[in-house]
Amino acid sequence: MGIKQLLFLCFFAITSSLSAQSVTEHVVVKGNTLYSLSKQYGITVNALLEANPQITGTALSLDDVLIVPMLEQKNTVLLNTTDSVASIQDSVGIEAMFDMYKVRRGDTPEDLAQEWGFPDMASFYRLNPDARTNWKRGLRLVRPVNDIALLQATVDTVVPQPAPTSDTLLVSGLDSARTSLEILGILPFFHMDYINETALSKRSPVAMSLRMGMEFAASLHSDSSFSVNIEFIDSHNQRDSLKNALDSLNLDNYDLLLGPLYSKRVQQIADYGIAGKSVNLMSKSPAIQGLGVYNTVVSEDSFYQMLLELVNERDSLSTKSVPLIVTKGLSNKCEIFYDGFKNPNKRLITNDDQWSSNEALAQLDSTLHYELIIYDNDPAFMLDVLRNLRSGSVSYSLFATEYQLFNSGITNDNFTRESEVICAMSSYLSYEDLNTLLFVEAFRSHFGTEPNQYAIRGYDIADYHIQRHLYGGVPMRGILLGFDFTQDSQNRWVELRRFENFEWKLLR
Repeated sequence: MGIKQLLFLCFFAITSSLSAQSVTEHVVVKGNTLYSLSKQYGITVNALLEANPQITGTALSLDDVLIVPMLEQKNTVLLNTTDSVASIQDSVGIEAMFDMYKVRRGDTPEDLAQEWGFPDMASFYRLNPDARTNWKRGLRLVRPVNDIALLQATVDTVVPQPAPTSDTLLVSGLDSARTSLEILGILPFFHMDYINETALSKRSPVAMSLRMGMEFAASLHSDSSFSVNIEFIDSHNQRDSLKNALDSLNLDNYDLLLGPLYSKRVQQIADYGIAGKSVNLMSKSPAIQGLGVYNTVVSEDSFYQMLLELVNERDSLSTKSVPLIVTKGLSNKCEIFYDGFKNPNKRLITNDDQWSSNEALAQLDSTLHYELIIYDNDPAFMLDVLRNLRSGSVSYSLFATEYQLFNSGITNDNFTRESEVICAMSSYLSYEDLNTLLFVEAFRSHFGTEPNQYAIRGYDIADYHIQRHLYGGVPMRGILLGFDFTQDSQNRWVELRRFENFEWKLLR
């Protein structure tokens, strides 16, 4: 058993002994998994395992009787919220588990995390999400003051939300008398094209995978007293087909619209005046911004903004680090980005007709360390710049976005030789994470097949927006995607990960 699993069991053994008031029994039926039962009863998988030591793996046997610990709601702390310290203490029922700390001059997140005993920055930011993007003197932080609190803040898991009640529905703004949440999925299934095996059929599996993930999320939020219902229409990625389908429906009957995939169809849906209901699943088109549609895909500007902040922080600690921007062609956005660097020794290299990238890069000072950002997504251009730098003796770190490294065909092998590679990303799937393994097991049990990236994406998106409707929107990390819609309808979830030993380790 690994350290993380031990932390899970230790923490929940402690909290269960403190807060468990009663238990109930559950008879295992077809389709039940540890993951689905944790969602159904609003507890954690590890709480189930703690109460049922006879379970030796992740699979459950039909007709087995499980003990389900029922925890009082007041003793549950949802670490993804931004509740005050006082409310957290009240909810836990343990005196002085957390206290308040105000950021002082010279404090850094890394120093405080180390001082307070956090094993990594992810745990620190989980308890203090504002510290990730709003670090400043006077910022109020939640600080654990005993081992129980530190264990709670350290557990790297998603605490399942309880099934909706009249109280939670009132908080979310939904009618407390409601017994269901209605969702419309809009996807290009291309049913007829798929049947006839035309060239468009290759798109259908993507839509079907997204559908499976959405349906799985809906099932985990449903129980005997509240149901999350989802139905689907086929957009065919055609204006007339989508219009006819939408015109045949009363859109007022739906609380949430998930889809479609393509930017033109997203714009078409926005024209129906259903702002605040629809979710863009995958399109990166800037034209969609500002249409009242929840844009799941993080904009490139958000990635670069996070890189800008990191480089500025690092440069303040070193006199020999110089921001270096290399771009194929100078644009207004690139100039604004370049102007944002505080280091007066910053350099900008453009690949114009005046000189080749070889000549420009040859002029760099070998006594300095360059914080390299290639402001372009062309993989051929990126590889050319990196190849030219390797041929010299310049020391540099590469700062990139997930669009550059993962969506353009560049693989890990292309940058394993860099001294340091840091990537701004909003999506990352780790099969070393216990949540991922449990999700895969539950999905496999439910559908009899493995979830691909589109199924996981569909699950994450549906899971987040269901919770947003039922409990309110807070920053949340899913299995693959992260979500932060606290500012507006644009997802601004960005993580920084460093490439180490062929793995992407979370930096912040």
